[in-house]
Amino acid sequence: MDGDVRSRRGPVLAAGAVLWRQQPDAPDGRVELCLVHRPRYDDWSLPKGKLEDGESLLVCAVREVFEETGHRVTLGRPLQPQHYTVAGRPKIVRYWLAEADPHAAERVPDHEVDEVVFLPAGEAVRQLSYERDAELVREALRGPLRTTPLALLRHAKAVSRAAWPGPDVERPLTPEGAADLEPLGEALGTLGLRRVLSSDSVRCAETVRVFAGKQGLVAELEPHLSEESMRVPHDRHPAEAIIRSLLRDGPAMVCSHRLVLPLLFRAAGADPGRGLEPGGFAVLHHDQGHVVAVERHRPRGAGPAPVIDL
Repeated sequence: MDGDVRSRRGPVLAAGAVLWRQQPDAPDGRVELCLVHRPRYDDWSLPKGKLEDGESLLVCAVREVFEETGHRVTLGRPLQPQHYTVAGRPKIVRYWLAEADPHAAERVPDHEVDEVVFLPAGEAVRQLSYERDAELVREALRGPLRTTPLALLRHAKAVSRAAWPGPDVERPLTPEGAADLEPLGEALGTLGLRRVLSSDSVRCAETVRVFAGKQGLVAELEPHLSEESMRVPHDRHPAEAIIRSLLRDGPAMVCSHRLVLPLLFRAAGADPGRGLEPGGFAVLHHDQGHVVAVERHRPRGAGPAPVIDL
């Protein structure tokens, strides 16, 4: 999604997670947090690492958590990014909350990480070597640890209306738009989505097909999410009820159009912002239907980092 964002002229970008679990056998559900020890620096930190070429921040966070802890995770609520300087060069680290994998095997120590521990939250804050990490943990603990994602996606780049001779509903993706589907699916795959709803327009159905197939899901085509539905007078647009229903349900994604997406944001009680570019998406993280954080991701090559509204 974000392309190669490690330009030598720009900041170093990295991503990671505040990895948490409920303390085993604790009657009050106390939380433990994961810390890693790096022998090169002799420090205790949160799992994180630099982006690889062509990698999105979301994919980077999941990969780095697995490489440093052995836990395969899906990403939850985003946290405030860290900004600091390393060797005279600015660095930005994006973090998400992530629940620990109860089936993770013990990680074999190596030269990068020689110890992985889960500590009660208060002890973890004291153990961390950097105050910026401790503050990030305190921030994470001030909000809900477990949230549900609702992704709102604008279809990938389509053939222009002027160049398409057929009905608009049948207008397909361009080769450029089709080429973005693989990295788009990888980024969306970090969220643990279990339902896919799409406008029945070809350009939307094509956008979600690759992702749905790889996740073993069936894309539900919904005419009320199409541009054509906006031309029919409604006291309340049926798409609003779809969004409200999804906010009572599990992790889901909706693919629609530029003209429809502001309606979907407002139905969820979220600010539409300046809109999404073709192939861009927003993730609305909600707690029992109440949106607590929104992150917006630009399509591949369009920009270096997501915008996060907390």
